[in-house]
Order: sequence, then C-alpha cells, then structure tokens
Amino acid sequence: MALLLGLGAAGCSTSGGTAAPGPAPLPAPRPFQGVTHYPAPQNAALHTAEEDLVAACMKRRGFTYRPQPLATGDHLSDLNPYGLLSVPQAVNDGYGITSTALSLRPPADVNAAEGRNKRWKEALLGTPAHRVDLAMPLKRTFFYHSDSCVSDAKSRLFGPDYYKLYNTFQVLGDAVVEKVRTDRRYLAAQDSWRACMKEAGAEAKAFGDPQSAVDRQLRQAGQDQAKLHAVAGVELKLSRADADCQAGAALTAAVSAAQKDAEKKLGAGHADELAALRTMREKALATAGPVRP
Repeated sequence: MALLLGLGAAGCSTSGGTAAPGPAPLPAPRPFQGVTHYPAPQNAALHTAEEDLVAACMKRRGFTYRPQPLATGDHLSDLNPYGLLSVPQAVNDGYGITSTALSLRPPADVNAAEGRNKRWKEALLGTPAHRVDLAMPLKRTFFYHSDSCVSDAKSRLFGPDYYKLYNTFQVLGDAVVEKVRTDRRYLAAQDSWRACMKEAGAEAKAFGDPQSAVDRQLRQAGQDQAKLHAVAGVELKLSRADADCQAGAALTAAVSAAQKDAEKKLGAGHADELAALRTMREKALATAGPVRP
C-alpha cells in the first residue's frame, strides 16, 4: 500500500516541478514565535523522553509500562496554522494529505493487556479525586490529574507549571490565529491570492479551499490505486499554484504584520509567563537530546 512516501519522489510531479535553488526560506510565522510548537524531530525526542519517564514512574508504583512509539508517516503534524506553504514544500509533498493517508501507521498498543487493569490505568492516567482545574485566558478551562504518571513525567521533563503555561499559550495562540484571519492585511492578501489562483486554473475562494478539495477527492478515491495516483497529481498541481500565489500575494508578510499586532493585544500581561514557558521548553529539549535511531 506504500504508493507514495513523498509525492515528488513518486513520479507524480507536474511539469516545472523542481524548485529553483535559492536561500533557505525563513521559518513561517507562528503565534508567540512557535512556543507551543515542536517540529517533528523535537517532538519525537520529547515523546521518547516522556515515555521513559512514564515507565519509570509506573515502575516506582509497582507496574510495568512499555514506552509507546509515535505513529509513523504523519506528514500533517507540522502544518502551519495559517496554511502558509513554501514552493519547496509543495514540490516535495504537496500539502502532505495524500502521502499521509497512504503512509500513516498508528503504532500497536504495546500496553493493551495492562490497560485492562483498573489500578494500572489509574496509576497511568490519575483519578478524579486528584483533578486540578486551571483557569485559562478567554474564559477557557483545562484540567489534569495530578496523581497520574503522565503528569508526573510532564512535570519532571518540563517543570511543574508546564500544563498551565503550555495551555495558556495554546489558547492565546488560537485566538491570535483567528484574529489574523480577520485582519484587513490578511484579507487583502487573500483577494490577491484568489485572483492568482483563478489565473492559474486552480480557482478557490479562500485559503484552505484547495486542501478541502484534495481531502474530498481522496475520500472518493477509496483504495483504488489509479485514483489515488490521480489525487496525488491534483494535490501537487494545486499546492504548487497555492504556494506560488501565496508568494505573489506576500501572504507571509501580511500574516507576520497582523500577527504582531494581534499578539500585542492578546498577549498583554503574559510576558513573564511566555518567558517562563520558553525556559521550560529549552530545558526539556536539552534534557531530551537528539532523537534516538
């Protein structure tokens, strides 16, 4: 079933599908400098470190826990929240939609047998008696169980306030993204992008429409290999036009400017928390180290 691992490497690229050489693009903007985002290699290293800490916690409590591997083949986990797409990304893997559908491999549950034990499960996930409710910005709430080995591992790796700080900036980050999407500069860039997409023969009304079209065609293709190859070709064509039109519309610059203003408003009063979360992030990444082969 491994039809594609990278669309560009599967012989499905469209004409002109080789990106012109040039300087490496700057990282696409993310709310609060991406403080809650971990690129795939960092996420893998942190996952391994956390799973080892969970196993150690469970052992202290008299239980066996086998570290759970991450799913493989997920090409969508690193998507930009604004849908920003570079030409090299588009050439190599489109949006990552078809390649993910074809290569995603969720791991087997290596703790399935132990999970049927109520005491084992309570040690891992905690109990309602130890529920901690946290008030988030914008009237949101978050909770965790302080007696769980999951929270113990998170606290040991990042620090005791990580749950509160991480989720605070998840909430604020989501609000920043929503505010940017209503900003006049973003909407003006979208108008320019829309005209460009129409001229390129890939008509779309709003950012995200091309991805929705690929998703829809992928569902319709089912398991038919010929149809899946056809969807891969559509994805490459749409994503390349999308990336070119985003560049022509100066979307990244519009997002950066709008995001800066949104962060000033929504992040007001949270500077110390942001600094603390950055410190926790750096500590955890230093502790986790590089991804183990």
